[in-house]
Amino acid sequence: METEDDWMRPPPKLRYMKCNTVLNVPKAALDGTVALLRRVRQLESGVLWYGRRDQVGNCVVDYVVAPKQKMHWGNYLISTQALSQVVARLPEGSKPLAQIHSHPSTRVEHSNYDDRMIVTRRALSIVFPNYGHWTSPFPHGLGIHESQNDYWYLLDDATATQRVVITPAGNVKIEDFR
Repeated sequence: METEDDWMRPPPKLRYMKCNTVLNVPKAALDGTVALLRRVRQLESGVLWYGRRDQVGNCVVDYVVAPKQKMHWGNYLISTQALSQVVARLPEGSKPLAQIHSHPSTRVEHSNYDDRMIVTRRALSIVFPNYGHWTSPFPHGLGIHESQNDYWYLLDDATATQRVVITPAGNVKIEDFR
């Protein structure tokens, strides 16, 4: 990432259309994600959330994984082989629900690089500031993005709170392959 074009994105051409589906995230999944991001200290890192989706699109996270990846101060890369390793371990019916990664500062807007490196547009993308050293109440300070119209929209806190709900309980498996 050498130019401003890698960081700055143009504004969206169309307005964000509010989505009524909910991503339910057990608190254990959120806590596990923060721990995985912090574990690598001053490097950007990626974590994936998987789970089940119902007929209307609501979903629940039940698997949090940090795939094998190349990590640097300002980006990370999960290879197709590393992603295949994760997918091979998933129970039948599991779907990607969110791709999470950290940024080195408080800036949580997607970069052009982030847009290009996303695993799937059918999942949310969540950016944690300061390499995962985030302590604010959810979702304040996070960048929760949703893909629509070939653009990753950064949701405001009110919309993010409706779109992603932290639940007190839930059975979650957490793994780290880095």
